[in-house]
Amino acid sequence: MWYGRYIENIIKMFLPPTAQIIVLENPYKRPAVARIDLDGDGIFELVGGYYWQGENYIIVLKYDCNTWQVADRVKGKGYDITYFGVAPIKRASINNLVVGWKVASIWSNLSVYEWKDKALKDLIDKDRYYSMIEVKDMESTLRRQDGKYELSLWIHDTGDAYKVKIYRWSDYDNNFILALDVYPYYFKKVVNYYKNLLKEKDSTTYWYYLSDAQMKTGMIEEALRSIDRALSYPYPYKEELIQLRKEIEGN
Repeated sequence: MWYGRYIENIIKMFLPPTAQIIVLENPYKRPAVARIDLDGDGIFELVGGYYWQGENYIIVLKYDCNTWQVADRVKGKGYDITYFGVAPIKRASINNLVVGWKVASIWSNLSVYEWKDKALKDLIDKDRYYSMIEVKDMESTLRRQDGKYELSLWIHDTGDAYKVKIYRWSDYDNNFILALDVYPYYFKKVVNYYKNLLKEKDSTTYWYYLSDAQMKTGMIEEALRSIDRALSYPYPYKEELIQLRKEIEGN
């Protein structure tokens, strides 16, 4: 907390009058500031999210000639920040700034910034909405952790149900793609999430998503039992349930 406060105090000196550093609420209260080597030169930059005149911004400070100087300012999205983290997304050797811009009560819009041409550039060229996020280097069926982090996006459906999609950067596609090879690893967590929900409420939606998660972890017999349980309910549409059962049987 002290270190974050130190960075915050430096950044405040370069903000417009009346601007305020944004305070993150989860997983605990802290200023939206970080120390990050954006360009891989071994020298850390200071970054911070702030609110000014009804808009969100990010400021980047570089240390040069024994003083901090403003290197870039970027206008953000939404009306708050829900996630402000540092991780090597594009390359294992260089960190990126990952920001979740709050656009509604349970919705955020994702940005992943790299330092390019002496400015912050968003690797995501379209809106990418999510409700919860996890950023980590995940194990896969092809390899163990490779130093590049994946992005797990939990997208709200209904009640406490979420669709989960996991993305990683692809140099070949020059874009984010689904990281299907980490699904068997990560969806064990999703299976446990829905099992715990079902202890509290017997819901066809939860059975549906449990079955989908079990299929993605390779738990085929368990997935068939879960989808059969879901078939006794009207939601999701029966055609969707039958289609999912066909996909499970095809594995």
